[in-house]
Amino acid sequence: MKIIADENMPNAKVLFSHLGDVELVNGRTLTNAQVKDADVLLVRSVTKVTQALLEGSRVRFVGSATIGVDHIDLAYLNKAGIGFSSAPGCNAEAVADYVFSGLSHLYMTKGFRWLDKKIGVIGYGNVGKTVYERFSAMGCQVCVYDPFKEQTVDQANFVSLEDVLSCGVISLHAPLTRSGVFPTEGMVGSEELSKLSSDVAIVSAGRGGVIDESALLARYKELEGDLHLVLDVWDGEPVINQELVSVADIATPHIAGYSKQGREKGTWMVYQSLCKFLGINTLHLTESDAISSGWIPAVTTRLGSIAEEMLARNIQAIYDVARDDARLRYKYRENKENNVFDWLRKHYVERDELNTCVVTVDDCASSSRISAVGFSHNK
Repeated sequence: MKIIADENMPNAKVLFSHLGDVELVNGRTLTNAQVKDADVLLVRSVTKVTQALLEGSRVRFVGSATIGVDHIDLAYLNKAGIGFSSAPGCNAEAVADYVFSGLSHLYMTKGFRWLDKKIGVIGYGNVGKTVYERFSAMGCQVCVYDPFKEQTVDQANFVSLEDVLSCGVISLHAPLTRSGVFPTEGMVGSEELSKLSSDVAIVSAGRGGVIDESALLARYKELEGDLHLVLDVWDGEPVINQELVSVADIATPHIAGYSKQGREKGTWMVYQSLCKFLGINTLHLTESDAISSGWIPAVTTRLGSIAEEMLARNIQAIYDVARDDARLRYKYRENKENNVFDWLRKHYVERDELNTCVVTVDDCASSSRISAVGFSHNK
C-alpha cells in the first residue's frame, strides 16, 4: 500500500510505515500525478482535496490531521466512495493556549487588563468551546455567537454577533464558509467593526477571511490605533496583508494550533481512523507512544498582586507567542525564502501545551486560575 503524507505531519512515518510505504510531500504543491498511484492520502489544511487532485488515482482513504474541512470536497469523496477522516478537537487546547498567551503579551507590553472585561467568543466548535470554558472557569463574564450551536447547546451564553462585538475581548474561532444560512466569509465587515469601541482586543485564530481585513484596518485608523490585535489567520494565505501585520500587536503564520502535542494528536487520530477503515487492530501502539510530554514538567510560581501578571509569567514560561511574532517579522524582512509564510509553518519551532506543565501555587484563587487557564496544578 502506498501512503502519501504531508511532510508537516509529525510522526507520519513512525505511525503509518507498518501499513505501507510512506512518501512525504509538500502539501501546498501536491499534484494529481503525485497521488495517482497512492492508496491513502494524508493532508493538512494547505492541501485542497478536490476531484481534480484525486480523479484517476487509486486513493480510497483521505485523512486530514486538522479540525477544519473547508479544504476538502466532501461531496466528491462521498460520491467516489472514498473514506475520510479529520481530527476534530486535536488542536483545541493549543489554540486556547495561543489566545491566553496573546492576552498575556498584551498585559505585559501594554498593561491590558482582561480578566475583568466582558469576553465574546465567535464560534462554539471544539476550539471555541474550549476557549469559552477556560474564560468561564476563571470567573469572566463570557458570551458566544454561533447560530448553529445555539439551537442544540444549552449550557453556553449565546448572544447576537452585535453583542459579541460590544465586548472588551473578542476571540474568533469560526470556520470559513461561503454558503448556507449563515456564511462566515466577511462576516465581521465594516458595518460590524464600526461598533467596536477603543481599547478592545481582537484575537483571530480561526480562519482567514472571516474578518474583512480592509475594514479592520480602516477601523484601526478611525480609533487612532487604540485597538489591540492578535492575528494568526489571514485572508489570502500564504500571501498576507503586510499593512495589517505592521499594526498588529501579534502576527503569526496560522500556527495557533501548532503545539507539538496538538499536531501529534491530529496524526494519531487519523492513524486510528485509517486502521479502523482497514480493519486493523491498533493495540500495539498507545496514545502515549504517539504524543510527547513537555520540556518543562513543573513550575513553582510565586504569588503577585495582579492576577494577569501571575498568569502571564507562567504562560510565557511555556509558550510566549511573541517569539512566533518576532520570527515572522524577521523572516519577512530577511525575505530569503520563496514563500516565507509556508517556510515558517514548515520550520516551526515546536512548543508545548500548558497542560504538560504542573504549576504549584499555595493560594486558592491563584490555583483556581492556573487550572482554568490550562495548566495542570498542585495546590
